[in-house]
Amino acid sequence: MPHLIQKVNGEIRNRQAVIQEFLDWLDAERDGCLAWDGERTYKPKSHKQVKTIFGLMIADTIAQCNDLGVDVSALLKYLVNDIPKGKGITKDLLHSLMYIICPTTDEEGRRVTLSKMNTKQAYELFESFRNIMAPLGVVIPDPDPQWREK
Repeated sequence: MPHLIQKVNGEIRNRQAVIQEFLDWLDAERDGCLAWDGERTYKPKSHKQVKTIFGLMIADTIAQCNDLGVDVSALLKYLVNDIPKGKGITKDLLHSLMYIICPTTDEEGRRVTLSKMNTKQAYELFESFRNIMAPLGVVIPDPDPQWREK
């Protein structure tokens, strides 16, 4: 049987502590109907995710596009027809483009940039970008868990 633990503000609490806190909350409430939303929240994006997106995803895309001869026109033509040709792919272009081709929104439908993303949103942005670039022959590898040691 798995054991339930909870981590809150860096403190790890065991199952009994979590259950007891919930029961104490129930006892403290007045009689009547109670509504409880057990929605999971995600912590803000990690430094590792930012490094993965800018140091791996964008850097590898530029390098591979240069090696494969994929320029801005080829990339955008793949996404949209009849785009002007001739410019090289840059970090700024990919940064802007990733918000267009991999839109990320919050619960209210507002656009979320990387600085405001949680871990789930940053992961989905990375995976969406990889999936979009794959048919062009741009392969973005899984993040290296040993990147800090290198």
